[in-house]
Formats: sequence, C-alpha cells, structure tokens
Amino acid sequence: MERGELVEKSPGQVQYDSPERSVRRNNFYAASKAWDGIADTCADALNHISGARLTRYKRLGVDHLAVPLQLNRMSRQTLDTMWGTITDRKSCLLRYFDAKAKLLGLEKLSWFDTQAPIPLPPGQRVSGGAELSWEEACGTVSKTLSEFSSDLGDFSERAMRDGWVEAENRSGKRQGGFCTGLPTKAQSRIFMTFTGSADSMSTLAHELGHAYHSYVLRQQPAFLRDYPMNLAETASTFAEAVVNDRRLADAPTVYEKLSILDNMCADGVSFLMNIHCRFLFEDRYHQERHAGELSTERFYELMREAQQAAYLGGLADDGYYPGFWVSKLHFYIGGWPFYNFPYTFGFLLSQGVYAMAREAGPEFSRKYCDLLLATGCMSAEDAVLSTIGQDLRRPDFWNKSLDIVEQRVDEFVNLCGEL
Repeated sequence: MERGELVEKSPGQVQYDSPERSVRRNNFYAASKAWDGIADTCADALNHISGARLTRYKRLGVDHLAVPLQLNRMSRQTLDTMWGTITDRKSCLLRYFDAKAKLLGLEKLSWFDTQAPIPLPPGQRVSGGAELSWEEACGTVSKTLSEFSSDLGDFSERAMRDGWVEAENRSGKRQGGFCTGLPTKAQSRIFMTFTGSADSMSTLAHELGHAYHSYVLRQQPAFLRDYPMNLAETASTFAEAVVNDRRLADAPTVYEKLSILDNMCADGVSFLMNIHCRFLFEDRYHQERHAGELSTERFYELMREAQQAAYLGGLADDGYYPGFWVSKLHFYIGGWPFYNFPYTFGFLLSQGVYAMAREAGPEFSRKYCDLLLATGCMSAEDAVLSTIGQDLRRPDFWNKSLDIVEQRVDEFVNLCGEL
C-alpha cells in the first residue's frame, strides 16, 4: 500500500533506502509477506537442490564445500583463514551501527534501516543521493576510472556510449545486476536497474569491472579466458573501490563525506556480515540435509541463527529477517553452490589490491592487468602470489584489507561525533 493505494512493484523496485522510516518499514513488511507466500515451495526447492548435490558428493567421496572451492580454484585453508580473520576483526562494524542508529534517532538498527540514508539538514543535497542522474553517474564513473588507468577509463566510456548497459528502472524487471560476455565480438552486456542513488552508481562501476576483466582476457586462448567467480568479483569490486575513494576525496562538505562513508561502511556490512550469514546458513542446511529434508520452519530458524551470528547481535532483537532465504535467488542456482563467499573474497582482495595501487602509483595498472590475465589460468592463490606477491593462505593480507574497513568506520564515527 502506498498512500492508501495498492501498488505492484517488481522485486528490483522494492528499496529500503527511503529517508522515511515508515516507508522503509512498509516496503520491508509488504515484500516479506509476499515472499512468505511462496516459502513452502522454496523450501521444497532447496531440499531438492541440496539433496541432489549431497547424493552426488557422496558418490564422489567429498564434502559439501569441496565442489564450490574447486569451482573457485581456492583451498579450504584460504577460505578458513579469510572467515577466521573476518570473525576476529568485524566487531568494528558494531560501532558503525551504533553511530548510524543515533543519527537516525534509533536505539538499534533493524534490517530495513541498514540502507537508510543519513539525515541531512533542510535544503542540503548530496551529489550521490537520490537525485543523481544517469548522465552524472556515467560521467563520474568514466572520469574516475580513467584516473587509475586510461585503458580502463576508455573502455568504460565506450561501453556506456555504445549501449552495452541496460539500466532502465521499469516495472516487471527482475532484481540485481549482472554482466555477460560476447567473446566473438570482444564485447559485454550489462543488466541493472539504475535508481538514481550512489548504490546504483556503484553497481554500474561493479559491472563495468566485470566487463573490463573479460576485455583484458579477450586475446587469450579460449580455455585461458575462463576465470573463477571469486576472482571475477575482485575486478568488479576493485572498480567500485576506485570510484568510491575518489568521491570521498572530492567530497565538498561534511555531509557529503559522511554519506559516502556510510555507503562504504554499508559495503563492509554487506560483505562481512550479510554474505557471512548466507554462508553460515547454506553450510548449516547442507549439514542437516544429510539426515533428511528440512521443514520450512527450520529454514527460518537457521536463517535467524545465521544472521544473529554474522551480525554479532548488532541489530534490534526484532530487527532480523528470518525470511531472507526465500527471497535470495543465489540459494537457488543449482550449478553454483555457495554463491556467497566469492563476493567477500573479491571485496577484501580488491580492497587490498587498491591500497597497493594507491601506494605504487600509475605503474600499478600494469600489475593489475597481469593479475587479471593470471585469473584465467591459475589458482586464486597462485594468481595473487605470482603478480602482487601476497599469500592468501596467511592472515596478513586479509588483515591489511580489514584495516581499510576499520579505517572507514573510524572516519564515519568521528564525523558523526563532530555533528
């Protein structure tokens, strides 16, 4: 219901970024009710998908993490090191939650508050806010990427100029964004929904990062152009980091800077908490599926437990979203189990790589291309070690990346204190 009228929206149009909490809450509960209506069907789907996988894994003599690790060309040691380091360090995000809750006049955030914009004085406009035009977003992205690498900037400008991006905000459109390659044309196509927000601009940069990754590999033999998902997410989140860091440096006002830092800290929440809860949930229900099918109610319980663990109890007691498993389409991709941890891997790897790029200067763009080329023919660990000299099986590099997350939180909390 909106203003007393019943309206229909596609999943991609249901947002929780309104400055009005009543709107965020209404959208959340309306969408939740709609998703709950198909929960039994979704529970059947997850039981069948995981059951088929486990039957195959039993015959192969492997556990339920062996295949997703193989698909991402990484070791269990690297995965355990990454999650272990995150678990040790991500409590800094609770300070971000507390500071943002105070800005919003709340005791604690709920699930639908985490994407809320920071409140601004009357008449104050943030350039990355809800009034951002498509032209502004395209111009900012291409200009900023050019500052890191002229090749990346020229490529991004061409992709937007030549209509490789479909970003119309229309009814009936599915949620999310993705990039697909056209190898014989050495081109890509991007699908997303642009809503006029800084988050939409980040999505544009993210998908252009994917497209550039394919572009760098375009002249490699066919079997050396196929890179795993975790390294694919490195290229995309790296492009986001370039754009967001430049926006932060150029922010003309405290409120502008605070808004950008809010988006950066929210990324930390997404990759270190939201993705972690997805991993914990999927890991747990695969373990329990060995004993038989799970009930719809059990899926709700597992998701709530996973969220409370991943978010370190940082949300309001009634502010979690146990039905998240119904709406998250990644759980239903039969050919890609654990379509979650590669995002966190890519996010942290990109943060560390970008920190190295800032220290090294313009010449690092060549190393970056070498890294992208290596993703087509090496394991994740070997690709990183051979090009930028970092060992992903040790916590040192992950800690460097998490240092950046903590620095952003510190900046956000300090600015909130000034206000």
